Amino acid sequence: MMGTAMWLLKRETTQDVDITVDINQDEDDAPARIRCPLCEWQPDKRSRWCCVRTPSPEGFFGGCGTVWDTFSTRGRCPGCQHQWRWTSCLRCSGWSLHEDWYVEQRD
Repeated sequence: MMGTAMWLLKRETTQDVDITVDINQDEDDAPARIRCPLCEWQPDKRSRWCCVRTPSPEGFFGGCGTVWDTFSTRGRCPGCQHQWRWTSCLRCSGWSLHEDWYVEQRD
């Protein structure tokens, strides 16, 4: 009986999404000179973003489900080639323009 009840709770319409995981990242170095403009959090080599429909300033209405390090492609999804203008922080959940995450090098 318990199994039937759980199955009924699970019945919902969901969209099938193919997920691609980018594993071709340099394991030695974390992204350098990248930080959240809002909270100063810095992503590391394990940080991943997902190309999905989400409430954002982007206004992007779809998504291909690809999971990757957005800074390895400067915000371009390797799955569908969508160029993300905005990036959400995995720590504070705030949205900032992708280019604002890059700190200029000082001489």
